[in-house]
Amino acid sequence: MTVTELLMADPHPGGEADPAGEVIALQDATVEGPRGTVFGPVTAESAAPITVVTGVRGSGRTSLLLALSGRMRLTGGEASTLGERSPAAIRRSSGIAGFAEIDALEPAVTVGATLRERLSWAMPWYRRTPRVGPELCRELLEPAFGAECEAPDPGTLVRDLAPAQEFLLRIALALIDGPEILFVDDFDALRDPADRRTAALRLDAIAAAGIPVVLATSDPGDAALFADVTRIAL
Repeated sequence: MTVTELLMADPHPGGEADPAGEVIALQDATVEGPRGTVFGPVTAESAAPITVVTGVRGSGRTSLLLALSGRMRLTGGEASTLGERSPAAIRRSSGIAGFAEIDALEPAVTVGATLRERLSWAMPWYRRTPRVGPELCRELLEPAFGAECEAPDPGTLVRDLAPAQEFLLRIALALIDGPEILFVDDFDALRDPADRRTAALRLDAIAAAGIPVVLATSDPGDAALFADVTRIAL
């Protein structure tokens, strides 16, 4: 059974993204916390396949991505993602990866077990989650890994993955849910420039397949790694 067949009968069908339309828009968007302003006010928009949000650590770039992905509420201003303003609707149609407190991986678990757990969340309730053997593992990883990065075997422990492999595994897990837009935090956590180039090629391919990508990094130069990009500086 293919991944498509396994995930049929999505219980939360989302709207269709318009590939030529606005991806994100912010108008005086602000989040205030107990200790003051987290970010904002920010006014910006992007219709590009790739949007790169840049800012030093502590600038609120992670919180901005969480707000745009429907996982944090603004305290002021407005934000829309793929034309939608409802956080609940945006959350259902968006995928996230690279967020330290949200999708961090368990080092002592195998790649196959990690994929199977995510599959169990995404599959219809009446289907049994299959064991993730080599063939299904390749199919689940291919959208994120492509030909640019060697995909791991299902028996590989997460702690034994190379940095680029771990990063792309988190992308692969997010893609299992069939998101209409993908948010990626801490792109600059990939220290090796070669790893960043590999990851950028894969994110470009994902965006070219119709899933816009919004990512955060502390390095403004990372925007140059992508083919068609809008940069938003905090």
